[in-house]
Amino acid sequence: MQRGQGWIGRKDRSHVSVDALVLRDDGARVKVRLTNVSNEGCRLEADEMFRIGEHLSIALPRMGNVRAQVRWALPGSAGTQFLDDGDAG
Repeated sequence: MQRGQGWIGRKDRSHVSVDALVLRDDGARVKVRLTNVSNEGCRLEADEMFRIGEHLSIALPRMGNVRAQVRWALPGSAGTQFLDDGDAG
């Protein structure tokens, strides 16, 4: 597939179906399902809407908590980028 000018590629993501819990900065907890994941981020599906730029803590089974920032959001899903400890703010 040929990409247009300005296309910024991303790492390949693995398709998964993992139930997880998201802790929002306001303290709210949201049940989500991860539907794809890479070393750099993941896609979340949930009944709630996330805000672009919002910081989250994603509790992953057998992995613990991972900090992430919402990069895009649509009703029912959002894409996140994982953050280094120094990036969470």
